[in-house]
Amino acid sequence: PLHHHLNLCTFQVSYVIRDEVEKYNRNGVNALQLDPALNRLFTAGRDSIIRIWSVYQHKQDPYIASMEHHTDWVNDIVLCCNGKTLISASSDTTVKVWNAHKGFCMSTLRTHKDYHVFNADTCLLL
Repeated sequence: PLHHHLNLCTFQVSYVIRDEVEKYNRNGVNALQLDPALNRLFTAGRDSIIRIWSVYQHKQDPYIASMEHHTDWVNDIVLCCNGKTLISASSDTTVKVWNAHKGFCMSTLRTHKDYHVFNADTCLLL
């Protein structure tokens, strides 16, 4: 007898239900950059979000804004061009160039395989 085999595909879908604005890191923080001129701290982490914080001690809520454009862990960030530009590298295999003062993504570069560590020479590329 002829047997027909039914190939079943199983898909697993995961999602995160979250607040519209998340003021706190959901997972670990992978990188920090301080802008001493504006007293701002940038944090990048495993929830794919770069957050901007005020380092003024008298401020009740230090959260300023979130920069969301990556889809996987943000592994490294560097602040350059006198604090005007932030560059980030993510496990989503992209490098993004951000306007650090206004908090928006200016461009996306797909130039690395997975993890990238920035150094002081990175800003010379801009």
